[in-house]
Amino acid sequence: MIYTTRKTLLEAIKDGEEISWHEFYATYRPLIILRGSDFQLTADEKEELVQLVLLEIFHKRKSFQYDRNRGRLRDYLRKIIGGKAVDILRKRKNNHVSADVLDYWPDKDSLLEQSWEKEWQGHLWTQALEILRNRLKPVTFQAFELHVINEKPAEKVALFLNISVNMVYVAKSRSVKNLRTIIRELQDII
Repeated sequence: MIYTTRKTLLEAIKDGEEISWHEFYATYRPLIILRGSDFQLTADEKEELVQLVLLEIFHKRKSFQYDRNRGRLRDYLRKIIGGKAVDILRKRKNNHVSADVLDYWPDKDSLLEQSWEKEWQGHLWTQALEILRNRLKPVTFQAFELHVINEKPAEKVALFLNISVNMVYVAKSRSVKNLRTIIRELQDII
């Protein structure tokens, strides 16, 4: 079962559905690893961070109530990831950590916060493209991907996919429209 929204994924996790944990892991692990890099964690520490974050979410899953008015999922994740990263840094034996990293709760203009925002947008884009890929016919997505993302000329894409140039432009138009909708949906949910 593939969850079409992050909200339903959160509800499935709360209900303890095993497949939802696998999807959550696959969806958010790259973001957690990337955030671990911001805290200058080693590869082993990044894997530990993933486990600690998942464990924290597992422990809080029963009492977790998603309420968009109280905040966004991304802020909740940022707080958990940051807190667990700082815990790992404090455990280091050599305690060789820069002061700005340990001062985790940054203001909105700090480098850590700017990095999180950029990473989150990249994560959102990756999720949106995956959803788009599943919604479109393979040739439509491939035309969009080659022409828009890989910036190949429409004529070359049409020749490669054995479709008309007009179909490449139609694929682009449909894909962009769908992608905007998907991104709005994701932003409303997470």
